[in-house]
Amino acid sequence: EVQEVIKIMGPATFSSGMMQINVWTDLFFASFIPNAAAAVSAMGYASLLVLTPLGILSNAILVPFLPIFSKLAAPENWPELKIKIRQGLVMSAVTMLPVSALMIALAVPISRVVYERYAFKTEDAYLTAAVMIAYASGMFFYLGRDVLVRVFYALEDGDTPFRISVVNIFLNALLDFLWVKPFGAPGLVMATVGVNLISMVVMLWILNRRLNRLPLLEWFAPIAGLAIGSFISGGVAWGVLQ
Repeated sequence: EVQEVIKIMGPATFSSGMMQINVWTDLFFASFIPNAAAAVSAMGYASLLVLTPLGILSNAILVPFLPIFSKLAAPENWPELKIKIRQGLVMSAVTMLPVSALMIALAVPISRVVYERYAFKTEDAYLTAAVMIAYASGMFFYLGRDVLVRVFYALEDGDTPFRISVVNIFLNALLDFLWVKPFGAPGLVMATVGVNLISMVVMLWILNRRLNRLPLLEWFAPIAGLAIGSFISGGVAWGVLQ
């Protein structure tokens, strides 16, 4: 049993470290931006604003779901496991999409209220808000990917998330290289968001094959409805702000 745990935890540990490598990659390409110091600072400030709700809500979702996934890992329990995967993704959408919409719509006032004082000027608040919008647009993909990673761990497969993470390092570097000049610091963040989206799609594709097909179209409907509702709520918030 100890060897089986180590077999899963070894790749899982390295996979978690790969995320930090992606952060270092973003910071490396940030040096290509003319005002690199301001860009790096904005990325740090914006990530703190986004990770506050994301960290709290992700723990509330991911911690209870892992033991549930583990109990349903046997093939005879896969129909119920599919239901729980759907619940995890829909719960991620319920929590993240509305928060993302509001943070995108209110990025400037949030940045100004939290940071703008003393040496932090209005232009710094606008740069931080631009990066924050990029971060907020990917909150659902970040949490949804983490839900699917827990499914692989429950199936005693730590290698697949590890391999995906290794590929993501090179993909993130490529997108950073392509997007840093036209988009600046927000482009670096959008590269990470794009990598998380691709990881989520690949994991769904692999699970679809491994679990004898997932009802992906049925899952897409409520998430699309939540996305539309969140877009409307964000538009209303922006209109009220104006």
